[in-house]
Amino acid sequence: MKTFVSSAVAAAALLVAAGAALAMGPAPLERPSLVVRAAIQGPIDEKYKIPVPKEQGKIAAGAERDYLGGKLKIAVTEVANDAIKVKVNGGEETSVKASELTLFQVSDAEMCTVVYLGKSGQKAIVAGRCDPVTDELKAAAAEQLAHRGDKVVGPREVIAGAAKGTLKNPYEGNAQVAAEGHQLFLANSCNGCHGGNGGGGMCPPLSNEVWVYGSDPDTLFRLITLGSDDLQAEGYSRKGRENVVGPMPPYGDIIENSDDLWKIVTFIQSLHQK
Repeated sequence: MKTFVSSAVAAAALLVAAGAALAMGPAPLERPSLVVRAAIQGPIDEKYKIPVPKEQGKIAAGAERDYLGGKLKIAVTEVANDAIKVKVNGGEETSVKASELTLFQVSDAEMCTVVYLGKSGQKAIVAGRCDPVTDELKAAAAEQLAHRGDKVVGPREVIAGAAKGTLKNPYEGNAQVAAEGHQLFLANSCNGCHGGNGGGGMCPPLSNEVWVYGSDPDTLFRLITLGSDDLQAEGYSRKGRENVVGPMPPYGDIIENSDDLWKIVTFIQSLHQK
């Protein structure tokens, strides 16, 4: 992915695994508690996904904002490049990683999600929503926990074992995989900044001819994994220019399966093969 127009980070659209506590059904709480944060490994039924909330706004560090008619109060206490610290409904301070969907249990009938979309200056971009606890959500939690037990090779492991310039996309030119990659692109909410078809939005398009660091698969894989700052630290230099004000953030700990990341790279490459 190219360097961002802003430093906003796309929010992950995947439902966060709620763990055994959720599987047993939530108990009423005066304050929300963080249940479990986990990423899906492998495919999951579409009905188990919570879409990225449409309601969003920028909150300066130290400020508080109400969502959902006052049911969800989010206070941002600290903003960093790859994480923010938040308090929800006056609860304990929680550090939320970039692009991470966080599930809060707020009552016996509702669950709330808080999404950190990134930062602009010293303002965090967040969103909130509440959903009723359903059998589908409980099933999603159980399924995602099962996926967490799968052995996968992470993007950072791939990079650690490969010399600069040697990574090859095993799916390059595969139209079917590109279609899968598009779904992963959307599922990880890359579209939140780069547009649904990579045509741009808050951030640069992926479909034009400007590649800040290059369009080869090795560079794309490392850029998404490391982010632009760490990519430069690894000896990769700018080759093009975009009108940007912030770096591409690292996704190597968010997209935890290197196979999924290659599929996203395949989708991005396919935008230039039409």
